Amino acid sequence: MGRKKKIDKNKNKKNLIAGFLENRWPALSLFCAIAALTAGCANTDQMQADINELQNQTYALQTQVHNMGSNIQTSQKNLSSKSASELHTIRSSQAGVVDQLSTMQGDLNSLRGSIEEQKHLDQKLFADQSSETDGLEKKIAQQQTVLDSLGSRITQLETGLQAQAAQMKAAQAAQTAQAAKAKEQAQEAAQTPQSAYNDAYTAYQKTAYNDARRGFEAFLKKFPDDPLAGNAQFWIAESYFQQKNYDQAILSYEKVVKHYPKSIKVPTALLHQGLSFMKTKDPKVAAALFRQVIEKYPRSRQAKTARAMLKKVKRSKRG
Repeated sequence: MGRKKKIDKNKNKKNLIAGFLENRWPALSLFCAIAALTAGCANTDQMQADINELQNQTYALQTQVHNMGSNIQTSQKNLSSKSASELHTIRSSQAGVVDQLSTMQGDLNSLRGSIEEQKHLDQKLFADQSSETDGLEKKIAQQQTVLDSLGSRITQLETGLQAQAAQMKAAQAAQTAQAAKAKEQAQEAAQTPQSAYNDAYTAYQKTAYNDARRGFEAFLKKFPDDPLAGNAQFWIAESYFQQKNYDQAILSYEKVVKHYPKSIKVPTALLHQGLSFMKTKDPKVAAALFRQVIEKYPRSRQAKTARAMLKKVKRSKRG
């Protein structure tokens, strides 16, 4: 490195001298011309004066060359000093960069170490979690098996309890039905025709038409030849009529007329049978029944109602 600097300095000197000679070449040419002229001159004094002048000029030139050399040395020193300062600055900067690089390399190595350590910890943690997860899954599977077994057992118990409950319910229902039947039988055995008739008629008055009808049917079954049998059949027909079941009412009124022709309910049965046909939109049959009531029972109140209904039928036909 020092040798290279020395070579560069010598090269700079040669370049400066060459530049100087190039700039002073016209003066040297003049000097040579003057010397040539003086050679041909006879006047020695003039020659001596010219030589002195040339010497003076040469001395001035030498002075200039010396000054230039000094300037060159000063410039070289300044350049060397500046180069050294810049080199020192560059070296200092390089040293700082090297230090920074070294620090960064250290930080990078530390970071890599931390990453590797964290990676190792993560792998270990993952392995531990996987192990715990496997253990939990096994426990859950075992618990699920136990729960399934318990659920199956509970289902069996529920099925058994339901079967027992159904059996008990059926037994209780049978006992209740048997007790009710026995009670009914006891009541029927203790009932007289009048009491049985009165119970059914009381239900009719309370508009419990289904209960009334069942009571009158039971009465007819138990006491078919009783004098109140015709009345019982009539009230059966009336319960259907009140429930607007006119077809069943017509059939039940017909039983009163056919099976109990001597019953005091026959005139009313014929009249109400005619009214039932009116409800079923069959006025022709209804009119025939009204005439039958008028013909058979002309002085009865049923006949009076039948006449009024017959007039109504005739008016409806005219309209």
